[in-house]
Amino acid sequence: MEHTLPRPDPQRRPAMACGALIAVALVLVAVGRTDRTPAVDETAAVERLALKFDDLPDGTVVALNADDGQELARIRPGEGGFVRVTMRSFAAERLNRGHGREEPFQLLRMADGDLILSDHVTGRTMLLDAFGPSNEGAFAQLMDKGRMSQ
Repeated sequence: MEHTLPRPDPQRRPAMACGALIAVALVLVAVGRTDRTPAVDETAAVERLALKFDDLPDGTVVALNADDGQELARIRPGEGGFVRVTMRSFAAERLNRGHGREEPFQLLRMADGDLILSDHVTGRTMLLDAFGPSNEGAFAQLMDKGRMSQ
């Protein structure tokens, strides 16, 4: 009788490395995920625009200057994906907390050029350049049109 030792599984080490990587990723997500909002000193804004959004029956979203009711943009279905998704996300958070649409959102331009979207109702803020220059640019266009309407 010949005794043979079992061969080590060649995929064991890579599988363990992948498992460890997944575990580290989960720990980092759990530790990094908090409800902290970045502190934004809104008084330091060099420009601000109060925004409201209306949904039309055909799916078009209308962006309005909340101060004077001037229409800033019409975002038709299939267009303006970043603005549409961002504003729906902000509006959904309000609804989930039992608030309505009465209070406008604030679009702020800081002295360093950063654009920040802020919701006083929920306390949520979003630094828009974190999503790339073209996405931030969509909100910059609203800010520019809002400036022209005043």
